[in-house]
Amino acid sequence: MTFRSGFVPSMPAAAFAALSFAALVLAGPVFVTVAHGEEGSLPTAHAIDAGDCPSRRLDTMIGQTIMVGFPGLREQDRGVRAVLAQLRQGTVGGVILFPDNIGDRAQLKALTDALRATRSGLPPFIAVDQEGGAVQRLRARKGFDWFPSAKLVGENLSLDAQEIAGEIYSQMALELAGLGFNLNLGPVVDINSNPGNPVIGARGRSFGDSSDIVSPMAAAFINAHHEANVATAAKHFPGHGSSVVDSHRKLADISQSWREEELDPYRRLVLQGLLDAVMIGHLYHPRFSDLEGLPASLSVKAVGALRGANGLGFDGVIISDDMEMGAITQAFSPEEAAVRAIRAGTDILVFSNIERGDPRFGARIHRALAEAVCDGHLGEARVEDAYRRIVRLKEQLKTRTLPRAW
Repeated sequence: MTFRSGFVPSMPAAAFAALSFAALVLAGPVFVTVAHGEEGSLPTAHAIDAGDCPSRRLDTMIGQTIMVGFPGLREQDRGVRAVLAQLRQGTVGGVILFPDNIGDRAQLKALTDALRATRSGLPPFIAVDQEGGAVQRLRARKGFDWFPSAKLVGENLSLDAQEIAGEIYSQMALELAGLGFNLNLGPVVDINSNPGNPVIGARGRSFGDSSDIVSPMAAAFINAHHEANVATAAKHFPGHGSSVVDSHRKLADISQSWREEELDPYRRLVLQGLLDAVMIGHLYHPRFSDLEGLPASLSVKAVGALRGANGLGFDGVIISDDMEMGAITQAFSPEEAAVRAIRAGTDILVFSNIERGDPRFGARIHRALAEAVCDGHLGEARVEDAYRRIVRLKEQLKTRTLPRAW
C-alpha cells in the first residue's frame, strides 16, 4: 500500500535528484506527441532529430518492464478499459491488483479473464500481494480463504513444520491460480531482527528471527506456488527486518542495523534453484547504495550483490517494490525513478497507482523510459537484458501444466 507524507528528503538525495532531473530535461532530442487510440493507450512519439525512436521491437521490450495498478472492478469501468488497452498494445506487461479491484470470486475471475485475454504472445503478469496475516488482498470477509501470518507459520517448531507450511501455501497458491493470478509478490524472507519494526516485525510478516527458520518456510511457500503454476518474488532485498521506519513513508536507513545473515535466505534459495524473482526494497545501506541517501532499489550496487560471481549468482527477474512509496517519492518523480531503477538493473517496475488512480499512468511511465532510451540516458542493452529475463519467466509459466490457469 502506498502512503504520502510531508517528510523532506535528506539534502544529498534531494540535491542529487534535482541535478539528475535537470540533466534529463536539458539533454536529448525534442519529441512531438500525437495522441491516438483508446483511452490510456500509448501516444506515438517521434524524435525530430533521430528518426523513429524507439523501434517497435524496443517499444515492446519497454512495455514488459512495467507493472501498474489501476482503478476499477469490471471490464466496463474506465480504469479497467484503459489498462486493457495498454496490455493489448504492449504499453505495459503486467498489472497488480489491490483490494479496491477485488469484490467477490465471480467478479474477480471475470476481471482476470479479461486481463488475460489481452495477451498477444506473452501472457501478462497478473500479480497480487498475498502473504497471509496482515497482508492478504483477497479478504475472508469477501468470501476468500483466510491464511495465517508468516509469524504464526514460523512459530510451528514441530518436525513436520515445513510440510504443514507447504499445505497452507498450497491452498493459497491453488486459490490464486484458480482466480487467474500468475504472480504472488511473496514470500517475505526478511529476518525478524527487530520485532518492533513497524512494517515487518510488528505486522507478523517475517517467518522468524533466523535464516534457519525463514529459509525452509520460504522454500515451502515457493514450492507450493510452483506446483500451482504461480511465480513468486522473494522480498525485500537486502533485508528489511532490522529497519526502524516504514519505507512506505520514508527511506529506511539500515546501515547500522543490517547484518550479513539477512542475505542467507536468498543465498539458500538461489542454491536450491527456487527463486523466480527478487524484490529490492527501498532501503539505504552503503554496501548496497551507490550514493548517500540513494535507495538500494535505484542502485547498481544492490543489483551487483544479487548477480554474477561476485554476488549471489541470481539470474532471474529483479522487481521493484512499489515505486510510489514515500522512500522514492520524497526525492524523485515517477519518471526519473523509473529510469534510474531500470538503468541500475531492475527488470520490472511496480507502480501501485493507488492514490492517483490515473488510467494513463502506465503510458506515462512507458513514454519516460522510451524517451530515456532515445536520448541516451538508458541503454538499449539494459532494456533487452530485462526483457530476456521477463520472457524467460513468462515462458516457464506457459509450459507448466498444473493447474489449468492459462
